Amino acid sequence: METTTLSIHAPLPMMSDSHSEAIAITSGYDFSSAEEASARFSGEQIGNVYSRFTNPTVESFEQKLAIMEEAESCVAMSSGMSAYLAIAITFLKQGDHVVLASGIFSTTSHLFRQYFGQFGITATSVCVDDMNAWKNAMQDNTKLMVVESPTNPMMKVADLSALGRIARQFGALLIVDNTLMSPTFQKPLRHGADLVLHSTGKFIDGQGRCVGGAIAGSKKLISPLKQYLRSSGTCLSPFNAWIFSKGLDTLKARMMLHECNTRKIYEWLVLQPEVEEVYSTMDERHASANVIRSQQSGHTPIISFTLRGKKEEAWAFINALALVSRCTNIGDAKSMITHPASTTHGKYSKEEKINNGITDNLVRLCVGLEEPDDIIADIKQALAIACRPLAYVESKPFLLESA
Repeated sequence: METTTLSIHAPLPMMSDSHSEAIAITSGYDFSSAEEASARFSGEQIGNVYSRFTNPTVESFEQKLAIMEEAESCVAMSSGMSAYLAIAITFLKQGDHVVLASGIFSTTSHLFRQYFGQFGITATSVCVDDMNAWKNAMQDNTKLMVVESPTNPMMKVADLSALGRIARQFGALLIVDNTLMSPTFQKPLRHGADLVLHSTGKFIDGQGRCVGGAIAGSKKLISPLKQYLRSSGTCLSPFNAWIFSKGLDTLKARMMLHECNTRKIYEWLVLQPEVEEVYSTMDERHASANVIRSQQSGHTPIISFTLRGKKEEAWAFINALALVSRCTNIGDAKSMITHPASTTHGKYSKEEKINNGITDNLVRLCVGLEEPDDIIADIKQALAIACRPLAYVESKPFLLESA
């Protein structure tokens, strides 16, 4: 045979003795016969068919995440938003109603209100920690309850067990976005959630390399989502799945260090005169402290805080940081900061921002894996540049009075 033909059909090397699993970079799969191909496509025989909906590397990641979330099954998607899209298309129809936690990621809210609103689906937003509001918002046609807990960036916490009871009472599905906590610190299925959603490019990746999403839950609910994936093509690439799978191996170790670093920075921040208010589930005075203790085994490394001043001071502070990255992502080894009102929650109306505490002087910090004293030093010098004159003017009368 000609060399090109020989090269194309050269046998693949054995990888069974490789310590690290290989990545199944393939779009399709070979079948031993036409009969086997037919059996695979019809579902009579288990096996790979096409990488749009089955891939060994992706399935390995799905299995690992399902184990960590204590779920029967899992399906991976191309992004966190494609995971929300899959849930909506699979479980909603024209005339259905959705209840959303207020303050959730603005793109999530926009997806349900704007795009699905075009198809006759309505959405109501309620305060995430007001169980009476959730119950009062439920209708006969309510099919989904969507919640982040804690919320980003205000760190409000939902009582997942209470929401689970409401969902079952009205025959709705409770969807819990567990991105901020990861399965290390919170397992929503234990507390009544039907499906757990992750934006896997955050803490599961851990180094800001890839975009992806995943949904975990019962086989009964994951099965139709996989059928949707087969038709929609919103699949996760094998390479990204391999990155996320490796991320799961170090997830607990990283989250523990994230939390340790965050606590030190939080305890320092609350003492700074330039800082008005600090929002964290570590706050012992948190309005949902009892719920936090009952459903969380740890704390997200996200701290939001308001500065004494307005947007000008907030932006000046962000711009003055030398070590902390100005980035709207979360879950990286590097500490990152953003201005929610003009970025992640920029789609919110002025009224929605006011109602959800998204003020112009609010900043959100995601604490990384650096030495916390280095992050504190960077924040300290940035506060001095952005807010010290204002803090000095406000404190001056007290200095004069005490003199």
